Amino acid sequence: MLKKLTSLKKATACTLSLAMLTLGTPAFAGLGENLTPIGAEKAGNREGTIPAWTGGLTQMPAGWSQGDLRPNPFADDARLFTIDAGNADQYSKQLTPGQLALINAYDGYRMDVYPSRRTCAYPQRIYDRTAANVDEAAMSADGALTAGYGGVLFPVPENGWEVMMNHRTAFRGVGNRQMITTVVKQSDGGNKIYRGETQSFVPMYAPGTQSFDDTNGYMSKFVYTAEFPVKSAGTMGLVHEFFNQTRESWAYLPGLRRVRKAPTIAYDNPAAGQDGLRTFDQTGMFNGDGDRYNWDLMGKQELYIGYNAWKFRDPALSIEDIVGEKYASRDLARYELHRVWKVQAMLKPSVRNIFTRRDFYIDEDSWNIVQADLYDARGELWRVQEAHMLVAAELPACVGAAGFYYDLEAQLYVADNLVIGNDESNYSLGVEIDGAHFTPAYLRRSGRR
Repeated sequence: MLKKLTSLKKATACTLSLAMLTLGTPAFAGLGENLTPIGAEKAGNREGTIPAWTGGLTQMPAGWSQGDLRPNPFADDARLFTIDAGNADQYSKQLTPGQLALINAYDGYRMDVYPSRRTCAYPQRIYDRTAANVDEAAMSADGALTAGYGGVLFPVPENGWEVMMNHRTAFRGVGNRQMITTVVKQSDGGNKIYRGETQSFVPMYAPGTQSFDDTNGYMSKFVYTAEFPVKSAGTMGLVHEFFNQTRESWAYLPGLRRVRKAPTIAYDNPAAGQDGLRTFDQTGMFNGDGDRYNWDLMGKQELYIGYNAWKFRDPALSIEDIVGEKYASRDLARYELHRVWKVQAMLKPSVRNIFTRRDFYIDEDSWNIVQADLYDARGELWRVQEAHMLVAAELPACVGAAGFYYDLEAQLYVADNLVIGNDESNYSLGVEIDGAHFTPAYLRRSGRR
């Protein structure tokens, strides 16, 4: 099922025209005039409720510089309508089971729908490499990437794992550094708050990478340094993820002043400090290896998803402004109708994970997972994940604005990737971070400061 691109994929792409002219951009051989440069359907839908893609948002306002607040270009948009418990059945074909469950589970939960704006865009070098990947990108039988780099790996996907790899390697900058706040909702109504700095580096997008071999097998490198709560300050985690579906991880513990291997930073092990409400492989909507599931590509559908979510990134907001008792603020959430790929992951009989089925919904214009429904051993819907996106036009790229992880059984949730206070000044993407310092030795040196 997880295999090298076949002649079917190539035939599908090649039957399309080999010339694509969008806003003066050059042709994208291998994708054709009906697809965008990263493989989405260029045209809108028949009803006109999804517009055509015309190039996306690629320019920041004059005078903007890195670290400034990203302004909301659609602040004056009027709400079209609201979906709530009174009319959800009317829109059920454009909602996931998880979205319907949230609407029906919580009084006052609503989804305000705005005009759909296909703002996602990427640099020309990403488009060029995506076109090349149509023929170059390949996987082994066990799902390990063996060729392809520098763009969307599988813009014309054949199976579910190819779509998931598109998500996991989606361009969000060569490297980035940001301060993030994570809030774990408590049963007494309080909030457990974590804050720390993340740094990441993606070798396949580095300027010096000229082939798959130049990545040395690394898919990504990641470091997290805790700042709050005070008792955890200085704790660091390092993760190396490889294209062969393996990973290595280390932790630095200030009290011991040692770096130790941390093999539990994987799969369905509980994320530290989050009261069992989120596993490591839920982080970032899906994180880690796919070897425990069979991945089926279920096709496309139209879905109301969190999009152009600048409101969540307002640094003037407090935690209480964003994190409500049962769910994230409805006043800040903007939903739009977009096309998504659906991927269904079914747990293999010979392995274990607390989730026996996962349904993922991936935005066609960015390859970001925007919704996920997770099922327990009884086959019952258990957890619902929701990501809200915006465009970092200075790159350009579509990136996460906020993420929410709901547990329907516990009726609690985790809010992640939040900007609180003046953190927007520290939210930088595309920073040319030196990938060489993502090592256990770096943890030791940093821990001695």
